[in-house]
Amino acid sequence: MSIQPSASSWLGSVWPEPYADMMRQHLVLAGDRLLRPRAVEHTRASWAARRQQLRSDLIAALGGFPERTPLNARITSTHQRQGYRIENVVFESRPGFHATASVFVPDGLTGPAPAVLCPHGHYAVGRYDPAVQARCVGLARRGYVTLAIDAVGYNDREAQGHRRTWFLFAAGQTVEGIQTWDNMRAIDYLISRADVDSERIACTGVSGGGNQTMYVSALDERIKVSIPVCSVEMVADYMEKGFCTCETIPGLLRFADLTEITALIAPRALLLMHGILDSGFPILSARMAVERIARIYSLYDGSRFASFESYSPHEYNAEMRQQAYRWLDIWLKGPSPAADEEVPGVEYLKVLPDGLPAGHQTMADLYTGMVSRLPGRLSPRSAGEHHTQALQTTEALWEALGGRPQEGDLDVRVTSTEPIGGYAGERFWFRSEPDVLIPAVLLRPRDEGPFDVTLYLHAEGKAALTHDVALAELEQGRAVMAFDQRDVGETASGRDHVHLSALALGRSLPGAWAWDVMRCVTYLQRRGDVRRVRLAAAGSLVTGLAGLLAASLDRRISEVEIEALPATLKTPSVAPEMDLLYLPGILPVADVADLAALVAPRSLRLQSLVDASLEPLSAAEADKALAPAAHAYDLLEATASFSVAH
Repeated sequence: MSIQPSASSWLGSVWPEPYADMMRQHLVLAGDRLLRPRAVEHTRASWAARRQQLRSDLIAALGGFPERTPLNARITSTHQRQGYRIENVVFESRPGFHATASVFVPDGLTGPAPAVLCPHGHYAVGRYDPAVQARCVGLARRGYVTLAIDAVGYNDREAQGHRRTWFLFAAGQTVEGIQTWDNMRAIDYLISRADVDSERIACTGVSGGGNQTMYVSALDERIKVSIPVCSVEMVADYMEKGFCTCETIPGLLRFADLTEITALIAPRALLLMHGILDSGFPILSARMAVERIARIYSLYDGSRFASFESYSPHEYNAEMRQQAYRWLDIWLKGPSPAADEEVPGVEYLKVLPDGLPAGHQTMADLYTGMVSRLPGRLSPRSAGEHHTQALQTTEALWEALGGRPQEGDLDVRVTSTEPIGGYAGERFWFRSEPDVLIPAVLLRPRDEGPFDVTLYLHAEGKAALTHDVALAELEQGRAVMAFDQRDVGETASGRDHVHLSALALGRSLPGAWAWDVMRCVTYLQRRGDVRRVRLAAAGSLVTGLAGLLAASLDRRISEVEIEALPATLKTPSVAPEMDLLYLPGILPVADVADLAALVAPRSLRLQSLVDASLEPLSAAEADKALAPAAHAYDLLEATASFSVAH
């Protein structure tokens, strides 16, 4: 969520030119700090220990897996083709959560055959893409039962949702975890078939399908051969490019690099393929990953690992497919006779022409169910119980936000002290973190002080502070400090993926903005002429939540006013304005009302509470949503300090 600075801001700029590369540098360096201590040469014994912990950490980060329930699989249509037939199938990976797929079955099978699972990537048409169809036919005509599954939210599963599913993070779940489980259940379906040999299962896909191949192969040892294509790279590159929510695992870098996850497949057969001209998964990064994975395979049987490069862009082309066929033959069935590929057409692949069955579960339904199973929070019965619970919640909240960042020296640098808008002004910058710089402006009253300060947090940074707003504060004897929180104004990167990259580090943009606010408070308190700090957060729901987080964690903030805020994070939303608000693992710790309760007994004024559809709440609805906060203020005999404007 990068906001470009306003060129016409009357406050002017702190620096002679923007620092647009700050966030990329910060994210790459933060990733390196996490990965560097784990860059060790393993023995077979040390890798075995590391492998066990890594599997456990990965499953937890994905969101865990549910219990296996009946698949209730059924074939909806069958189409005979030359040398194979297509069986379209639907099954339930979870109760009421339907997965759809096409199974390509070779003609003339005399016994159980090897099988290949083919998850697809972000093709516009998913598994209907001609390259996916050609691969499935090529495999079937060579004797492999091949299952091409729809990723969640694609084709027959479109109604379930895919990209607008950020809400899952708040419950500790991930889209990648849901897809991994879908793929595991697809293997359950395959081995339930009489024509499939359960000891000869493989998986291959490209791009997002390559990611799915990597994760399911790492965790499901029934897969004996794995071929991820155009996907395995050094995870640090994720700090420099955009990717989908389905490829986001919050906190991944805190315990693993993608090369370690891929190495979990060892000693089973693994072929990595990349395009030399791939701009999305750069070949240099891929080659570095290959070398690291090869070192793990050398602890077992190096012949079971291979890599192949095609002089091509981001694709699973015919040359790559031929390599895949040969690799599968080596490890699963012996040489296959040459066979042509074909593209049968979408009309042969539809599973549910009339849509998903009545009562089908969507991703939003899964989220609602997860939230309903979270343990309820006990309502404190006294001020003492509130304080005890607040301390516990604050500690857990820091953990959910990825821990307290490294404070370091503020290293304040003043760039100018001339009057601004007729008032005493200072332009300066300081370090929120060692490599995160915050440009700011302070306007002081004419009196020498000490004075109160209104700290202005806005979605557009300091450029959004109008002359009239500043004048109103100054005429009341308060100073005003406006600043550009990271990735806003003079440090705006213009990259929409910054938040997803931060999630991979176990951080979030609202949480980081809250830290930037707290560092502003540290600066103000160290000046010597500041009495109290009042926080005003405006401009977006994200700044509203960031301001509330800062106030709930930092008791040095004496008064808080928030312009816009969601009433709860328990309701799934597909509104883009809500995306960044679903902080990973936040709901087991606190909802919006619980954060507001942490501010008590300090003054807290909230405005414009909205629901998941961004519709304003009525007074009754707002009172109900914020009841835990109102209760805290009652216990602390500070009822007048809490208000909600409608």
